[in-house]
Amino acid sequence: MLKKLALTALAASTLLVGSSITASADSAVNYDHLLSAGTTNAYLAMEDGSSFYATGSNGNGKLGVGAGGGNNKTSPMQADVSDIAMIDAGDLHSTLLKKDGTIWSWGFASYGELGTGNKRDTAKVPVKNKYIDNVKEVRAGGQFTLALKNDGTVWAYGENNFGQLGIGTKGVSAFSVKPVQVQGLEDIVAIDAGDSFGAALDKNNQLWVWGRGYDGALGQDDKENQLTPVQYRIDDIKTFTAGADRIYVLTNSGEVYASGSNTSGKLGDGTSTFRRSPVLINISDVNRLKAGKTQTFALKNDGTLWGWGTNNEGQVGDGTDVFSVKVPSQVVDDTNTPLTDVVAFSAAGTHSHALTADGTVWSWGFNRNGELGIGNTKQQNAATKTNFPNPFSK
Repeated sequence: MLKKLALTALAASTLLVGSSITASADSAVNYDHLLSAGTTNAYLAMEDGSSFYATGSNGNGKLGVGAGGGNNKTSPMQADVSDIAMIDAGDLHSTLLKKDGTIWSWGFASYGELGTGNKRDTAKVPVKNKYIDNVKEVRAGGQFTLALKNDGTVWAYGENNFGQLGIGTKGVSAFSVKPVQVQGLEDIVAIDAGDSFGAALDKNNQLWVWGRGYDGALGQDDKENQLTPVQYRIDDIKTFTAGADRIYVLTNSGEVYASGSNTSGKLGDGTSTFRRSPVLINISDVNRLKAGKTQTFALKNDGTLWGWGTNNEGQVGDGTDVFSVKVPSQVVDDTNTPLTDVVAFSAAGTHSHALTADGTVWSWGFNRNGELGIGNTKQQNAATKTNFPNPFSK
């Protein structure tokens, strides 16, 4: 039977396994910590933390299931790991947090993002980062990793070409294979990572951003890189998400703002104009947000899911593959029925995923590597039931 895990009114988009906190009356049940999409993969952790399942590309061991994983998989494979609190996928590496506060990673590292102490490394099964503990949240960026410790500090390791480690320096040689503390942050309650930038929300509902400025992703009215955290130019933030090259925030008053790249209308403001300062998005009754590389989703308080952005591979999930969806459009299933009772959702390169309250995992979008987990490699323009197990089963 589905166990009701409540969502705190804090901004954290991740609720750790075993948590039990009181939700506000309009909060949706949040299991986002169980489901994560990488660039060419998808992962689902069991709700009791006993294991995770992976599908898609297995280049450089990205599935995390060991030597027996073989090549690309179109149906999920089980990994031999337990005590999982959350899982988060990046481009070529993925991470999980165990209930004891340790980080485990797998896949490929170019700059030390696996946390093994080596710049270049490959791990086909999750390996422990022995350099950090007491972690409450972990996020995999493009080629770097962010960790939030229980004391409210943020730590980073991996690539630092654009200042994404937040330590006041940048450059090809400024990477770190071991965790370094992001400067100037305290009392942080939630983190997220874009391709080359980081974001952290503090207990006072202020968002701090650093790293690559892209096309205004950091919301500073410019495209400059920020080598240490600066405050995002919206106050009273409830929750947020970092896409590859853009940021979205939801305020406590219910407004959604976005900044950064707007190729194919992926900011959702009805235009293709890049925004260096936050712009208001016309959507209401939002509970939380999740941005991928090309597409973004908003979960409403009624349990429906809405998407926008590039849609050439059907990744928005509105039943079409029209190239650009510039305003929020409702996600539907393969019978053109709106998807409801969503409790978790995730987006990555050009594929997307959702978990509904009955334990069904749905996928849509690009599928050439089997990342949808439906047993074939056919693109899906609407939410389609997958072969992932029910994560709530005992």
